[in-house]
Amino acid sequence: MASTIIIPRKTKVSLPVPSSFVGKQVFVTFDVIEEKPKTATRLSDKFRGVLSKNSAKNFIQHTKKMREEWDNI
Repeated sequence: MASTIIIPRKTKVSLPVPSSFVGKQVFVTFDVIEEKPKTATRLSDKFRGVLSKNSAKNFIQHTKKMREEWDNI
């Protein structure tokens, strides 16, 4: 048995057949795989809880300092 998932670009599809299938009846079926809609993940949600509160506070202060340095250039 062999299976694969494809995304057809046209209405005609050509599939390679294993040599062991040649001359035999082969069952082919088409079915649509429902895709879940992609939702944008906010970085704040993705990284929530990764840093301790103290580390996060230090990181925010460091980021502000770096931005101020860039503004002074």
